[in-house]
Amino acid sequence: MTNKQANSKVVKLFNKWQRDFKSTERATNQYFEDLADFEEECRQVHDIVGLYEVISDKNALKMASICSSIRFVAPFRMLMQLQHVTKSY
Repeated sequence: MTNKQANSKVVKLFNKWQRDFKSTERATNQYFEDLADFEEECRQVHDIVGLYEVISDKNALKMASICSSIRFVAPFRMLMQLQHVTKSY
């Protein structure tokens, strides 16, 4: 996966999160079904091997922002990935 493809996937997820899931004003059954699908989509992107080595710092923070509200992975796992991106481990 190239840098451009990885960054594009993260930006698309972030935009979808901001547009559809950031506020819980429309908490219906359909909302929760869509949220479960979105969590799985985020988990699949997160599990791509080497993703956090190729995405930008800004996009890594976008993934962390999504993870802070929608727990698709344990917070310590996201922290480990952020440390790899920022080389602060």
